Amino acid sequence: MFEEWGGVEWVLLVINSIALYIAGRFLVRKLKKKFEEVEKRQAFHRRMNDP
Repeated sequence: MFEEWGGVEWVLLVINSIALYIAGRFLVRKLKKKFEEVEKRQAFHRRMNDP
């Protein structure tokens, strides 16, 4: 299968791999920020509900 690939296919494979890596890092960073926001909100509500 790989023997039939030309230069264009290899370049596209590299570009797609880089794009997937960047998208994955972006999503992980976005999720971490959202979790931090939720934790801050929960801590605030706990503080407000404590007597």
